[in-house]
Amino acid sequence: MDTSSLEYDYVIVGGGSAGCVLAHRLSADPEIRVLLLEAGPDREPFWVRTPAGVGNVFFDERINWKFSTEPESRLDGRRLYWPRGKVMGGSSAINGMVYVRGFDADYDHWQALGNEGWSWRDVLPYFQRSETSDSGGSTYRGGAGPLRVSFPHKQHPTTDAFVQAGTTIDIPRNPDIAGATQEGVGYLQHTIGGGMRSSTARAYLAPVRSRPNLSVAGESTAARIDVVNGRATGVEFFRAGTRQVARARREVLVCAGAIGSPQLLMLSGIGAPAQLQAHGLPVVQALPGVGANLQDHLAMNAGYEVRAGASMNAALSGWRKFVHGAGYLLNRRGPLAVGASHAVAFVRSDPAVAVPDIQLSFRPLSFAFDSKNQLRMHPFPGVQFASAMLRPRSRGHIALRSADPHAPPAIHANYLSDADDERVMIATLRWIRRIAAAKPLGDLVVREDLPGAQVESDEEVMAFVRRNSQTLYHPAGTCSMGRGPDAVVDARLRVHGVQGLRVVDASVMPTIVSGNTNAPTIMIAEKASDLILEDARR
Repeated sequence: MDTSSLEYDYVIVGGGSAGCVLAHRLSADPEIRVLLLEAGPDREPFWVRTPAGVGNVFFDERINWKFSTEPESRLDGRRLYWPRGKVMGGSSAINGMVYVRGFDADYDHWQALGNEGWSWRDVLPYFQRSETSDSGGSTYRGGAGPLRVSFPHKQHPTTDAFVQAGTTIDIPRNPDIAGATQEGVGYLQHTIGGGMRSSTARAYLAPVRSRPNLSVAGESTAARIDVVNGRATGVEFFRAGTRQVARARREVLVCAGAIGSPQLLMLSGIGAPAQLQAHGLPVVQALPGVGANLQDHLAMNAGYEVRAGASMNAALSGWRKFVHGAGYLLNRRGPLAVGASHAVAFVRSDPAVAVPDIQLSFRPLSFAFDSKNQLRMHPFPGVQFASAMLRPRSRGHIALRSADPHAPPAIHANYLSDADDERVMIATLRWIRRIAAAKPLGDLVVREDLPGAQVESDEEVMAFVRRNSQTLYHPAGTCSMGRGPDAVVDARLRVHGVQGLRVVDASVMPTIVSGNTNAPTIMIAEKASDLILEDARR
């Protein structure tokens, strides 16, 4: 597609969880011309479509940015691996497909920070509009949206044991984690429909590709946003080895994610002046908050060996995995048609905490990546807990490494820089052990494999965390919405000081939501599409 002499009403940078939503909604008006640019390929490989294929795309550089943090001083100097989607659908094409919205208090807090229109009451209709839940439409759920959201067709008995163990220790049973409240223990839902991943590329983009007013360009890497007299006028990008320009009559919409969006703004001269000048970039708009306020959910995984038959490991190993693979190809069912995490508990690190601040996801299987980055099921029957500290106090930042748009930025996550985050991580392991010991799950447990019974004191727990914790792949906040000196966008997601430019993705979250970030990012884009069209009519 030659875009060198073409103009559009809207140019969208990033065909991920937010960009595909905007392309769908904005192009619904045949009078509006839309261009969607995506740095990765515009195709969906088999392992993207297949829910159990997450491990196969985790290190695939063809569709994955494969970022890493800078050495983290409070994690023994380790560089943590940050996979992010580089394919149409973005990270919704490579994530764990968990559908979690966050607590109502998260969004009420956004509004309390001065972001009018972002309370729970305001955003709930956009969650509903985005989804078709297999539970059907209701007061809290959507029944006619593009995104398919479903429970597995069958729950593993050990997953049932986890849920029952939670209730044994007085965690309230929650029949719908994405319903009236997120608190409690219950089964997870996933962005899966008909046994296939419901990425935003499949859910939002595929049905509207034939619209003549919508142009889609894969393998197109944005280099900078052109700003003339204080207004964004277009996007310069590389495609097929050539530098091209797409002009935007109305707006440029940046949807490149919590890493890519601040990087593109800085490459365009929008950011902290000192950093821009250090890389020889002119200061177009001084916004010190660009790249700041980075937040992420730090994860601590724990694993248990269980009795024979109480794990999916055997079914996903050896000759059995080929039998299940054939079954999946025939009917889109079985172990390959579900996500890795099957159930979840949201609990408090301390009774005085008003809203649960720990997420404990349960897998009736256990695995690790070998030295060749290949996913291997453990040779023993095992289960895993994937935990998250939901509201970290630590803040990091994204910085330019160079003025080259092809160079990855420097990611300073700054994990555990706030002492209270350590308290929450210690409480997390205590909760995991309580549930693992409670009936009926406790009756199935043979031993704790990770971290192991030798890890007991607070100091030993933190030593384990520093050596073994990982990201839960939820970066957010680096183009924060708000009014203060460090805010990057206003409550309508318009970049402060630059007309015709918005950021629409997880980077605009002023504080990270208490749960997985994909569904909230889709919600943000749904709401943004209304804001954009409203402003166009003024």
